[in-house]
Amino acid sequence: MLATSPPARRLAVKPLIVGIGGAPREQSSTELALRQACAAIGDAAEIRIFAGRDLLLPLYQPGVASRDPGAAALVSALMHCDGLIVASPAYHGTISGLIKNALDYAEELSGEARPYLDGVPIGLIACAAGW
Repeated sequence: MLATSPPARRLAVKPLIVGIGGAPREQSSTELALRQACAAIGDAAEIRIFAGRDLLLPLYQPGVASRDPGAAALVSALMHCDGLIVASPAYHGTISGLIKNALDYAEELSGEARPYLDGVPIGLIACAAGW
């Protein structure tokens, strides 16, 4: 009987899930909701969270290459993500300016092979108080 080697196994690569959310206040209810959603994913994916002070980015300006390392990290994560979770406090019936500015940086993906977030599943979380 001939000995054969086992079939080559492809290394499984975990999907990258990016979470964006919260407010500048550490441990805001929105950030806690985002972290809880990401924790529910467990070890099934690599998680990269941009929350709280990570979102204090320069205002996005189309056509102006940002030298801000936080903005560059966000754009890189969005470029490579397999899924996105966006969590925002609800201000005046819409998302916060902080979250809007972070999402504006997705414009940097317009010329990529996968423009913007084409085909990427996106989950949304809204946190609000009051009536």
